[in-house]
Amino acid sequence: MRDELKPKKCARQMRRNAKKKQALPAWANVAAIQIIYERAAFLTKSTGVPHNVDHIVPLQGKTVSGLHVENNLQILTQCENQTKGNRWWPDKP
Repeated sequence: MRDELKPKKCARQMRRNAKKKQALPAWANVAAIQIIYERAAFLTKSTGVPHNVDHIVPLQGKTVSGLHVENNLQILTQCENQTKGNRWWPDKP
């Protein structure tokens, strides 16, 4: 698969998964979400360090569930993302 298509495939796959979990609201800015996935792919390619797009508030947390929207996404290295898991988010009660 061409490198240019990987972020688009990842974004489509996450949108599909988010819809299944009913976490993608109708008002979500899909173009902004796409850009975040493209940035993560660019960082991976330019640094050689795998980067992931992470949900700040997990989609399926034990006490709260976040949305698949641009302001709930962040780019982390794969190592940071695996360490974080879905146990933490800012201002966690």
